[in-house]
Amino acid sequence: MTNLLNNMFFMYQPKFHNDEIFGYEALLRTHENNNSVLPIKLLNENKGNVSFDYFIINSVIDDLVKLPTSKINNLLISINVSASLFSMPIDFSLINFELINKFELKLDFEILESDAIVDYAICNKNIKYLNSVGITVSMDDFGKGYSSIRRLINIKNINFIKIDKILIDDLIKDKSIVDKLRLLFDFINKLNVKIIAEGVEDKKTLKTLQGLGVKYFQGFYFSKPHVIS
Repeated sequence: MTNLLNNMFFMYQPKFHNDEIFGYEALLRTHENNNSVLPIKLLNENKGNVSFDYFIINSVIDDLVKLPTSKINNLLISINVSASLFSMPIDFSLINFELINKFELKLDFEILESDAIVDYAICNKNIKYLNSVGITVSMDDFGKGYSSIRRLINIKNINFIKIDKILIDDLIKDKSIVDKLRLLFDFINKLNVKIIAEGVEDKKTLKTLQGLGVKYFQGFYFSKPHVIS
């Protein structure tokens, strides 16, 4: 595992609250043919491997502490983690809290939709502890998979629900679902959960989402992922 990042690095995509950056999402990348690409093979090989989750978490932490403080100070940094990690008691001794506390990092773990949460009681216990030490937890890929609604109902103390680009594309193509999504978003807001839309690539999409009350955004319209230096 220690050699996995020899040819890999993290890019960071800004997240916006209206027009202001409030955080970044850490995105694992590798160099291929002079391009920065997602290491799909590596991710597929480690699907459901919680050791890889710990590796990614600590690798992002190691990367963040090397960055200029002025670039990330008081900004929320999101790290993608698997549902498998939250389906069992998290071994918090495997997360570098010493660096988190020393550099006062603000972290948010985004639970991916790629696999199932086996035990919601354990998941919620993990979230409760993470919240107690200053780490928030969000739900990624909402609207992409069959389990989204079940997760929304069963997971407690979620910071953000990230609306998947697939659902946003459907919204732009088919205006008939606007009222349905408005009801869904109103329900999410009543749960005291913030909604963030990813994959916002043009002003038309932004205006449509703003009309539905969405205030948090991520996408190429605002900024592409980039290396922070």
